[in-house]
Amino acid sequence: MNEITEMTAAELSACLHRRELSASDAAAAYLGRMALTERGINAYITPTARRALEAAARADGMLAGGDAPALCGVPYAAKDNLAVAGVRMTCASEMLADFVPDYTAAVVERADGAGGVLLGKTNMDEFAMGSSTERSIVGATKNPLDPACSAGGSSGGSAAAVAAHEAVWAIGSDTGGSARQPASFCGLVSLKPTYGLVSRRGMTELASSLDCVCPITRTVTDCALAANLLAGQDPGDMTTFFSDEDFAAGIDAGVGGMRIGVVRREMLAECEPAVQRAMSRAARLLESLGARVEEVDLPLEMALEIYMVVAAAEASSNLARFDGLRYGLTKEGATAAEMMRAARSAGFGDEVKRRILTGAYALSSTYGGGYYRKIKAAQATVCRETDAVLDSLDAVLLPTASGAAFRLGSYADNPTALYRSDCFTTIANLTGLPALQLPGGGDGHLPVGVSFMGKKRSEKTLFRAAYALEAELSAFLGREVGRDAVGYAKPF
Repeated sequence: MNEITEMTAAELSACLHRRELSASDAAAAYLGRMALTERGINAYITPTARRALEAAARADGMLAGGDAPALCGVPYAAKDNLAVAGVRMTCASEMLADFVPDYTAAVVERADGAGGVLLGKTNMDEFAMGSSTERSIVGATKNPLDPACSAGGSSGGSAAAVAAHEAVWAIGSDTGGSARQPASFCGLVSLKPTYGLVSRRGMTELASSLDCVCPITRTVTDCALAANLLAGQDPGDMTTFFSDEDFAAGIDAGVGGMRIGVVRREMLAECEPAVQRAMSRAARLLESLGARVEEVDLPLEMALEIYMVVAAAEASSNLARFDGLRYGLTKEGATAAEMMRAARSAGFGDEVKRRILTGAYALSSTYGGGYYRKIKAAQATVCRETDAVLDSLDAVLLPTASGAAFRLGSYADNPTALYRSDCFTTIANLTGLPALQLPGGGDGHLPVGVSFMGKKRSEKTLFRAAYALEAELSAFLGREVGRDAVGYAKPF
């Protein structure tokens, strides 16, 4: 493996700023890595090699001028539901297979404006509906740690690109765990930010009240640097708020004096032994580092059930724009209704159709809107109960997924069974709270993840806790997963 592609974002950034290597050298190294490994991983839908080399040349100019941003010249990847002007955006769907936007997502504008080098658009489940990246027009993404296993979803392509050293860091999206679960399966770090911290302008939305744009990185420090880059108010997204926090500042301050809740052992009954072991060990380590640890209850089951209805209802509404008339896939028909029916029948896959029907039914006039009002009232209850738990705590520790990565095709005969894989992650999206995933250990072969969830706008606290735990867990990762001390995948 090329020495450049082994560096973390922080290490590569330091080398670039010291002018020990150029951004063009870094881009060439990663493009070369992609040429060697991409066929076996399928992390990208649309590579952007020429654009990357042009961006690297601009970054070298910025670096030569001095005072360049932290991640200037560092190659990254972006999920294919994020628009980049002049680059195909498919959302992994036949509906948008040939769509080329003339606008760019806010987060890509921020990354490119800071000298970032976009390597390509990554694979995903169609319209971000799925947890395995198997529902894609280009086929499944494979887990770089075991190509027979899933990289997770729906941001599996972004996670796999980082784990396979085909990008230094990547941008994903998270509606109910869609960035944190792939990060867990691939042994990476991902932040689901407070709702409104990062702009969603230019992202094709699944569920507008739940969606968040997320960085996926190799280390906690890298994640903090990426969060610094992506966060902030955007006039084009009225849900965003002002933030000038440096999430990397004070990241090494430790957890001494923190109060951290841990979900009750009974709530882990469905988890694999490796996850239960990782949770117990993380709690012990945090206590040994000076944190006060106590068991807590969270309305996880209720949150999952509410999430499935809210996400489907909002998806049904959001996807109504794809009508086969204005843009995207077009089919022949005698009337506009026939054209629309033909385009949506051919353009949407089974999972998308399933969620559209579920969401439309939940919003149906059959109930006079009463059913959905009750769902939203129940969501408000989950928010109140979760806020009450966090009121006296700095963070809560919980699993990211109930196990390690599953084998591709495991849920082919029962696709809805995969919905339960979000049982520990949906609560953060439903409440708008931040959550940070990091590798917690392994099952002897593949990694498992643990997450910190905190109050709104408590990202700095979560980064501190995750940084402290990451340092303590490095030795366990080396023994329990095929990884070295800093958590890199072994070359394959």
